[in-house]
Amino acid sequence: MDSSLDKFLNGKIRIYQHTKGYRAGIDSVILAASVKCKAGDTVIDAGSGTGVISYCLAFRCDNIKVIGVEKNFEYYSLAKKSMTFNSVNAKIDFLNKDFINIINMQSDIIVSNPPWFKQDSSFISKNDLKNDAKIESLNLDEWIQKVIGNLKDRGEYYTIFPYSRIKEIIEILKKYFDIIKTYPISSFEDKLPDRAIIYAKKMANKTECIELNKIIIHKNDKSFMNNINDVLRKGSSLSLA
Repeated sequence: MDSSLDKFLNGKIRIYQHTKGYRAGIDSVILAASVKCKAGDTVIDAGSGTGVISYCLAFRCDNIKVIGVEKNFEYYSLAKKSMTFNSVNAKIDFLNKDFINIINMQSDIIVSNPPWFKQDSSFISKNDLKNDAKIESLNLDEWIQKVIGNLKDRGEYYTIFPYSRIKEIIEILKKYFDIIKTYPISSFEDKLPDRAIIYAKKMANKTECIELNKIIIHKNDKSFMNNINDVLRKGSSLSLA
């Protein structure tokens, strides 16, 4: 398996990634930074790939338990291999299982950067490693049912999703969650959002479905916004309303 050992958080964590498969970018790091967790929480990284979200969470959050669930053996193997190079503040492990087959794990939080493209998508590649990371294996409703079935009461779900499909996922989330917050993401302030972080909580004391202010990635000079730079370089949290 051809792989490279890549630096994240300005070298604070190092992760093996497949040179010919899906390679994580800033979305995984930003999503991990948006997750609010406390000591004692169990967090499932559903479809964890090579473990970028899992390792970013384990670096930032003390005394939590992170479980990366990944069906592709090559991605899973690279995530396990990266444990050699990373000293983190949390317990972390990886399971070589399809999230479809995870039943009633009762976690506090589930986070996922799921495949975005539908099975009939024109983005299907001849590279199966890339398809595993980009093409849905379940439809959205089935996926959300699996999420809700593995969350405790008052459990929380964080995901990142194309803004072009935001209405579709929100309508599904409404069937299972009480609080839903959408945080659109734009590359620049004057650009329309192309993706969004979505937060959902089950069995809350109130019902709420709102869209908040945009998360802007770049300044006009193409450098990162200060808060995004802190996330990417220092491993800081991303404050969301």
